Amino acid sequence: MEATRSITVGEATVEKRFSRGFSIHSAYTYSKSINYAQEHLFSGGSNSFMQNARNLREQRGRSDFDYRHRWVTSYIYEVPFGRGKTYLTDGPASHILGGWRVSGVTNLRSGRPFTIFAGANNSLVGNRGGLANALADCVSDGALPTDERNVDRWFDASGYSVPTPARLGNCGRNTLDGPGLVNFDFALARSFEYFGEGRRLEFRWEMFNMFNTPQFGLPERNRSSSAVGRISTLAGDPRVMQFALKFYY
Repeated sequence: MEATRSITVGEATVEKRFSRGFSIHSAYTYSKSINYAQEHLFSGGSNSFMQNARNLREQRGRSDFDYRHRWVTSYIYEVPFGRGKTYLTDGPASHILGGWRVSGVTNLRSGRPFTIFAGANNSLVGNRGGLANALADCVSDGALPTDERNVDRWFDASGYSVPTPARLGNCGRNTLDGPGLVNFDFALARSFEYFGEGRRLEFRWEMFNMFNTPQFGLPERNRSSSAVGRISTLAGDPRVMQFALKFYY
């Protein structure tokens, strides 16, 4: 059974209800969550089982889903052109420019926490690896300043060591943070109501990760690996666009 203690320290929300064709909702959350094991349905920075079943407290740390800062904003805007709007209410321009809607979602959050392991010691201390890994030893704080982090060196590997002779390591669980996320999704849509009562054709153009911002995954966390501290995975897709037509009747 997983014991979790979640603490939401602060939350702020700004909302403008739909009026004059515009609506926006923005929310910021500062939170912290602590537990003793990985959430099994969430692939995170620690293992499902501890290295020492006789010491539950050793596993206590930040939850794998503990994003400390999160800001999400969504909006929708109907352009003021076309029939029933403020401008260009008739004529060819009203049919070309009228009826368009712009919407989007912006998501910014801080990084996920992760744990430093020493996989070379797994067989020597009786761990199978995968579900449970031997921890590394913490020599010093391996966190780097923000301006020194890059995909080849996300943390200072010299702050951690493989316990020698082989034994259970003393590093805590989820003590470092991975890369944050910045994502903008965008949509442009229009309804064509020229097909009689109750029937319309809707066109949508959607872009996910509109600015093609790199969304990096967690770095290599195994101190026994030559690639320790290096990021080689992505946490999200590059820009994806899709077009859709839907007929309502």
